[in-house]
Amino acid sequence: MFIILGRKLMKKFFIFLTAFACLGNFGIQAQEAENTDIEEIIVTSLKRANGIAAQDLPVSVTAINEQLIIDSESIDLSDIGRMVPNATLHPSATFASTPNFLIRGIGVSGTTRSLDPAVGIIVDGVYLGFPVGANLDMFDRESIEILRGPQGTLLGRNVTGGAVVVRTKRPTGEFGAKIDATVGDYSRRDLSFSIEGPISDTISGKIAVMSRERDGYWKDNNGGTMVPTAGAIARGYDETGFGESGTKPDVDLTIIRPMLLIEPNENLDITLIGEFLSDKSGTANSRNFVNSNSLRRTQLFGYTPPEDRYEINHNLIGGNDLEIDTFVGEFNLQMDTGILTGIASYRELTYDSSTDFDGSPITLFHFPDNHEEQEQQTFELRYAGSYSDNIDYVVGISYFDQEMFVGERRDFGVADIAGVVELSHDSIGIFAELDYSITDKTKITLGARWTEESKDVIFNAIGSCEKDFSSCSGPNSGLSVGGTFDDTTPKVAITHALNEDVNIYASFTQGFRSGTFDARARTVDSFLNSKPGPEEVTSIELGMKSTFNDGKVLLNIALFQADYDDIQKLALEECEVDIVTCPSGRIQRLINAAKATIEGIEIETRINLTDQFSIEGSLGYTDAGFDEFLGFDADGVRGYDPVTDPVAAAALKFERVPELTYNIMANYFQPLSNGAELDFRVSYSYTDDFTNDALGTKAIITDSYGLLDASVSYTFAQSGLKLTVFGKNITDEDYHDFALDNALTSLTWGGVPDTYGLRLTYSFE
Repeated sequence: MFIILGRKLMKKFFIFLTAFACLGNFGIQAQEAENTDIEEIIVTSLKRANGIAAQDLPVSVTAINEQLIIDSESIDLSDIGRMVPNATLHPSATFASTPNFLIRGIGVSGTTRSLDPAVGIIVDGVYLGFPVGANLDMFDRESIEILRGPQGTLLGRNVTGGAVVVRTKRPTGEFGAKIDATVGDYSRRDLSFSIEGPISDTISGKIAVMSRERDGYWKDNNGGTMVPTAGAIARGYDETGFGESGTKPDVDLTIIRPMLLIEPNENLDITLIGEFLSDKSGTANSRNFVNSNSLRRTQLFGYTPPEDRYEINHNLIGGNDLEIDTFVGEFNLQMDTGILTGIASYRELTYDSSTDFDGSPITLFHFPDNHEEQEQQTFELRYAGSYSDNIDYVVGISYFDQEMFVGERRDFGVADIAGVVELSHDSIGIFAELDYSITDKTKITLGARWTEESKDVIFNAIGSCEKDFSSCSGPNSGLSVGGTFDDTTPKVAITHALNEDVNIYASFTQGFRSGTFDARARTVDSFLNSKPGPEEVTSIELGMKSTFNDGKVLLNIALFQADYDDIQKLALEECEVDIVTCPSGRIQRLINAAKATIEGIEIETRINLTDQFSIEGSLGYTDAGFDEFLGFDADGVRGYDPVTDPVAAAALKFERVPELTYNIMANYFQPLSNGAELDFRVSYSYTDDFTNDALGTKAIITDSYGLLDASVSYTFAQSGLKLTVFGKNITDEDYHDFALDNALTSLTWGGVPDTYGLRLTYSFE
C-alpha cells in the first residue's frame, strides 16, 4: 500500500533541488553567447522503432556513451556504477568477474548460483542468466544504459531492481582501425586492436581483440605472525611457515570478438557477433583482520595478520579458469509501419576456481577445485511500429533457457567435502507497450508482460559427493524437485511537456523475481524448507527532465517509492553442531521473510559553462527499511523468539545499500596553436557507509569513502594519435567492497589503491 512521501524525504528533496537550481543558475549566467548545447542522448533499450531521446522518457536512465567510457578509464561495470545515482555495482567477494549489483536498494548480495539476479544484465539484447563472468569488461563497448527501478515489461525476467543494458560497438560498413595500449603500475599491460571494413557489396566485417594483464594489489609474502596451536596444526597449517606466495587478484584476460554485418537490401540488416573470452585471473584478496570485539578462530589458533593493508597471508593462492563462448544473431527488417527484430543467442561457460576464503595460513574454510558449467539459449522476436501519428507500440515474445552444473568443495582442514546442484531453467514472456499521444504535449504509456518460469533442480548436499563430483552427476544422482512460477506485470506512465525544454512524468511499474531454491543448503531438510515463492516490487515515480539556457544546462530529478513484498531472505535456525552439516550451530533457510518500503531521490545534471568547460554530476539518496522481517534471529539472544526477533529484524538496514551516493566530473579542453588539443578531466565519486550483513555488524561496516580520479590527454595535430596520463583513487582512499564476520574469521574484500597509467590510442579511417 503506497503512502505519501515522508516529510523528511520531501525536505531533503527541496534542499537538493535548491542546491542544484543555484548551480544551474550559475551556469546560466556564465556564458550565454557561446554555442554550448548539451548533446542529445538517444536510448535504444526501450526497443522502439527509432531510438528515443533520454529526456523524453518517463524512465530514470543514465546513458553512458563510448567516449565517456574511455575518458573515465572504466575497466568494467563496477567502474561505470560510480557514475550512476543509487547504483552499487560492486564485484563479488570471491569469484572472478561476478557482480553483486544493487540498484535502488534491490539486488542480491552473495554468489549462490540458483538465486536469480535482481539487476538484469543484458548484452546486445541477451539476458545473462549466470552470474560468473557478468561483471563485463568495457572493451569495445558502444554504450551502457542503466535503467533504475523495476523493468517489468520490455526487459523481462527478474529485473526488479533495474537493468544494465550493454551494446557492443558494431561494424559500420566503412574501413577503419584502432590500436589501444595501456601500461601502468602493478605491471599493468593492456593491448587491444580492432579492424573493420567491407568484404563485398553487401557484407562488412570487424574483429576486435583485447589482452589485459596486471599483478594483484595484495601481496602474499607469508607475513604477519603465527604461533600455531594444536587446532591450527590439525587443520593443515604448515609449521615451517613457508607457504605459497604471489599477488591477488591478478588479471589475465583475453577477448576475441569477430562480427559480420550483412545488408542484402536497404530494408534488411543482419548482424552476427561471436565472443570468445578466456579469464585466468586470480581469486579475490580476502584480507583477514583482528576483530577486537571477539577473537575469531584464526586468532585463537595463533595467527596475527600483517599490519600493511595490502599484505595478506594465504596458504592457498588458488586461481580461476573461466572460458565463455557467445554467439548472437540479430536481424532488423524494415516494413511499411515499423521494424521486425529478431535476436537469437547461445552462450556456453565453464569455470574452475580455487580460493582461500578464510584469508589465513590455516585451512579453516577453502573453496578448492570447484567446477561449474552453464549453457543458455535465448530468442526474442518483436515488432516496433506506429499506428497513425499519435500511437507507437512494441509487441513481442521472448524465450530463455539455461542448464547449469555447480560442483562446490569445502575444505575445513578436518573435513574436505563436496556437493553438486544441477539446474534446468526456462522462461517465456509475452510483452507489449504502447505510447499514445493524447495531445501534442501529453503522452500516456501502457504496458504489460506475462512471464512463466519453470525450474527443475537436482540437489546433492555438500558432504554427499566425491571430491571430483563424479558420484553426483546425472538425472538420478540426487534429490529432484521443481517449480513453476508466473506473473503479469503492468506499467502505466504519463508524460507532459510543460514547454519544449521541460518534461514532467509519473509512472506506476511492477516487476517480479521468480521463486527459487537454495543451492547451498547444508542438508536435504534445509533444502526442502528453502523454496521461497516469487518476490514482487511495485514502484511509483515522479520526475522532471529539463534543459535550460538554450540547451546549456540539463537538470533531471526523480522521486520514487517502492513496495517490496515477499522478499527472499536467509533465516537462521538452531542446529546440532556438526562439521559437515552445521559447523556453526546455526543453519540457513531461504524463505519469503520480509516486506519493505524503499523511497528516494535521484538528481542528474550537466552544465556547459563554455564551449570548452563542462561540469556534470549526479546524486542519489535511498531510504530502504523493512516493514516486516520474519524468521530471523536478530534480537541478540540466541534462539528465535516470534515476539522479539521480528521487531528487532524490522529495524535492520538493507545490507550493501548506502543512503547517499554522488559524483561530480569536470572536463576542460584547450586547442593549441599547432592544431593539437589538451584535455583535462577530474572526477570524484562518494559512497556513504553501509552494512555488509543482515545483522548490521559494526565491525564490518564499510565506512563512507570518496574516490578522486584525474587524467590529462594530448591529441596530436592532424593525427589519430592520442596520449593520456591518468590516475585513479589518487588520494589512496582505504575502503572495501564487502566484509564478513563469523566464528571462524573476520575478513574484508575488494577496494583498490591509488593507481597510475599511460594510455596511447591510434585510430584511422
